Amino acid sequence: MADQEEEYERALEALSSLISGKQRKDGSQWAHAFEMMASYLECLGLDAELPNLSIIHVAGTKGKGSTCAMIERMLRSAGYRTGLFTSPHLVDVRERIRINGEPVDKESFLHNLWWCFNTLAEKAGDDSGKPAYFRFLTLLGLKVFLEKQVDVVILEVGLGGRLDATNCVRQPVVCGVSSLGFDHMEVLGHTLPEIAREKAGIFKPGVPAFTVPQREDAAATLRERAAAVGAPLTVVRPWEAYQGSSAVRLGLAGDHQKLNAALALALAGTWEATAPVAAAVSGEAAAQRAAEVAAGRLPAEYVAGLEAASWPGRGQIIHDIVEPAAAAAVEAAEADAGQSGEAASAASEQQQGQPQQLQPQPRLSFFLDGAHTAESMETCANWFADAIGQQPTAAAAASAPAAPGGTGQQQAAAPAVQPQGSSGGLVTQRVLLFNCMQERDPQKLLAPLAATLAERQVSVQHALFVPPDSTYMKLGASAEPPNLSWQHSLRSVWDSHAGGSSSNGSASLANGGARSCSSAAAAAGRAAITLPPLPAVPSPGAAAGAAQAAGLTTAAAGAARSAVLPSLAVTLDWLRRCVREAPSLRMQVLVTGSLYLVGDLLKHLQNEGSGSGGSGSKA
Repeated sequence: MADQEEEYERALEALSSLISGKQRKDGSQWAHAFEMMASYLECLGLDAELPNLSIIHVAGTKGKGSTCAMIERMLRSAGYRTGLFTSPHLVDVRERIRINGEPVDKESFLHNLWWCFNTLAEKAGDDSGKPAYFRFLTLLGLKVFLEKQVDVVILEVGLGGRLDATNCVRQPVVCGVSSLGFDHMEVLGHTLPEIAREKAGIFKPGVPAFTVPQREDAAATLRERAAAVGAPLTVVRPWEAYQGSSAVRLGLAGDHQKLNAALALALAGTWEATAPVAAAVSGEAAAQRAAEVAAGRLPAEYVAGLEAASWPGRGQIIHDIVEPAAAAAVEAAEADAGQSGEAASAASEQQQGQPQQLQPQPRLSFFLDGAHTAESMETCANWFADAIGQQPTAAAAASAPAAPGGTGQQQAAAPAVQPQGSSGGLVTQRVLLFNCMQERDPQKLLAPLAATLAERQVSVQHALFVPPDSTYMKLGASAEPPNLSWQHSLRSVWDSHAGGSSSNGSASLANGGARSCSSAAAAAGRAAITLPPLPAVPSPGAAAGAAQAAGLTTAAAGAARSAVLPSLAVTLDWLRRCVREAPSLRMQVLVTGSLYLVGDLLKHLQNEGSGSGGSGSKA
């Protein structure tokens, strides 16, 4: 096992060597790299084998990963052996290549990685060289799927479509385009029609294509490109038009997921109606399910798959198991008194026998969503408000889009969490934990997030800006100490939008950086809650004494406090100290803006044995 782990680390280093660091906005290099995919396929001998894969190809800006996850789960529930290729990964690079819903096993991953890596090193000419990181992983995924002899491959586009590495597949069974929006504009274009043209690049002659309702200028471009290549294009039937849909509880919660489910149904049904392997594996059952979908009915296997679908890091809720204050007090007393082993064991048994009395409900909950576009930040904020039990205001309901696509998916519908200071004698404080990549405009992310939270009357007591452990330049944690200037910039942007807008029940500042939740506590008839000092990093040029005295600063009296923290480990430790030392405090932490941040936090929680807590979360 140790030898395999060492080999796995070497494999990660080899993959990291393929990360070029070149800016994607260099369109000419991007086009040349795509053209080289044919050479790489030939070099690996995959060009002749690709027709053996039965592929569903999905592009889009928002919701394409959710759509792929639903397709995979539906077809697996129908009895097929599935291969799923997605990006990016959150914790382990093997997540990108899944067999029957699980990351490919390490043995298969390593065997195929080294075979591809060494074969390309031996055979690639001077002009081709080795493919860059994502293109290599695409080739690796195809090789694994061929080796595992999967019945169906669900292939998610990485970026765009026309020049994406996954578009080396020339004969998919069916194609889909999820909701379109503005992202990666330096590569894809600055207008929605330009972006739609790139996404439509996956359309193939004679291959059926489906899309969700789009803005008219984008829809017109999709129709134009489909007609040009001879791909029959259909706008999917609305989810609500399927018989019995109102009784289905989607595993990926949120109204926006209904749009993704409608696309997933059309793609899965068309695949079963068209792919020869479907008839070979399922016989008449495949045709029957396809006919049901075409008639607006939901096959039982598809319902089971939709209800069981999960997509980690996108609308995921994790309740962190933090030792209750009472347990900490017992342990401290035992240590001070030097209790015998038997007495300590008895105290432990008594403690374990009364978990509901000590911690009747989760007191530290993480709401994870990797939203990173303006539209998806709004969707994320609405999902968070729904998840914590905030009712939509009239203004929010009136402005909500009819069926937005998005990134936010709750892994299982959570029971409504009562608003601040109103449940079980607990005072609730809400925390924003945020970061985004420097290629993104934080104004376009934080402004809609702050505005939507304000519309939904969701107060934020602490806004924390923290660098991720990982970097897109290498796999694994970065060994370099982070430069926090970007996080200070993000904090300034947040303060400019949220100053004073989240003052409901916000914490007042106490000496030494401690926080007091006096207003909320007074309303609930409880004493003020004092939190431990926050290990904030002062902004460049700030007076050290002032930073140490205040800990957190605010843009306006009563506003949400904002701070830059040096690492996720420090942040997680502070959050856990807060709920451990304040037994009447509950903290709800919205983690968003970056899948790197979300993935790294998931890694911390998994490595430290955090549980999913009660119902309503699925890690």
